[in-house]
Amino acid sequence: MIDGDQVVHELVLPAPAEQVFDMFTDPRQLVRWIGISADLQPRPGGRFRFEVLPGQFCEGQYVIVERPARLVFTWGWTDPGFGLPPGTSRVEVTLTRAGDDARQTRLRLVHTGLAGDLGLLHDDGWSRFLARLAGAAAGEEPAAYPAGHPQERLTELRERHAGEDSQQAGGSRGH
Repeated sequence: MIDGDQVVHELVLPAPAEQVFDMFTDPRQLVRWIGISADLQPRPGGRFRFEVLPGQFCEGQYVIVERPARLVFTWGWTDPGFGLPPGTSRVEVTLTRAGDDARQTRLRLVHTGLAGDLGLLHDDGWSRFLARLAGAAAGEEPAAYPAGHPQERLTELRERHAGEDSQQAGGSRGH
């Protein structure tokens, strides 16, 4: 969900918080659901960098590392075409027990600092990759890895969003 300059996602995962936390901080675990390689130093000030597609990197630093409940890291793209340099946006992940079952974790991800179309791209990306995280957390083979260059996906999302806006505007005229 896009809310102003932030993207918010919540879901319940079939795994304890410690396991989910490791899926964000252990390079081998991270690339099970997002990225094809990762260089992670999960400590405040440590590097957060992973390759989404060949030659396309997300990069930032860990700000807060509180195992197993909370992670905050900065985020951006090394490709200047995205207009979001490394470290210019922020991702906060909170993990809490889902109800009485310690084997289920409620994940809340809030990605801030995403003005304009960057919210569209990251909302779509987090939707796809968090679905893969859910599969990996369940011990299943995650859904197919999203294909296509992020810039191409952004163009598709802009076109779809513009079409939805014009349909909404057209539908409200007659009422």
